[in-house]
Amino acid sequence: MSNRQPEQVRASYDELPGFGSYVLEESYVLGVNAEPGVVRFRLEVVLTPEHPAYEEPGPGVYLCYRPGELRFDGVTELDWAGQGAPPATDASGDVDYGHVDTMTLQDGVYALAGDWGSMRVRAASARVAIDD
Repeated sequence: MSNRQPEQVRASYDELPGFGSYVLEESYVLGVNAEPGVVRFRLEVVLTPEHPAYEEPGPGVYLCYRPGELRFDGVTELDWAGQGAPPATDASGDVDYGHVDTMTLQDGVYALAGDWGSMRVRAASARVAIDD
């Protein structure tokens, strides 16, 4: 007889509570900050029409962007590989580090990847917050 806990099923971020009205694959990463207990991704977050702050994009813009952050609290383990890629600079001079191409949760560990690297974060919680 085994005392081993059953493994959690891997969930994509959009299946997690509070994440259904964001599109991380289209959101721009403006910076990443890791400090004891907290990891923050500064973002230009793409909102879906279901988000209460959603507004129709203006002419020539196809998505609703809002400044905000992806935040992990209660971080007890962090593995960040592939750091050091130079940021991209667009025609207007704005700098970004690409997107959050993937984010999943399995057994309490968030796995993320993008041009900024790949990260495994064991955290008590994760959320997206839009700036006021």
